[in-house]
Amino acid sequence: MSRERRWIILAADGRHSTLGCHAPPDEEEVAKAASALAAVGLAGWYVILDGDYWSRRAPVALTMVQPLAHATDAGWPAAEAAFEALRVAATSSKVRSSPSSTATSPVMSCQRRTITST
Repeated sequence: MSRERRWIILAADGRHSTLGCHAPPDEEEVAKAASALAAVGLAGWYVILDGDYWSRRAPVALTMVQPLAHATDAGWPAAEAAFEALRVAATSSKVRSSPSSTATSPVMSCQRRTITST
């Protein structure tokens, strides 16, 4: 069974954005994401996500690479918990079916998303 690897930006409130799916993003992309977080007043982290995000049964593993926008290690556990709550909600069968089961290409299974203010 192959495991998926993504490079994401994780905001302190659990929202997240994929920056790289098959290769890590370059430093400029990470710097732009850090600036975007700071602009909306959010701390965040550059993170490696291992596992199938859309799997309801298997957990994913998050590995912090670098804090961004004034993030601290003390805020990391809360961000992880908020991320997992959002992931569980997104993968709920009441919300929608799993894109992993309907993806026909690697491009469809890993799309870039943008963190926006609410």
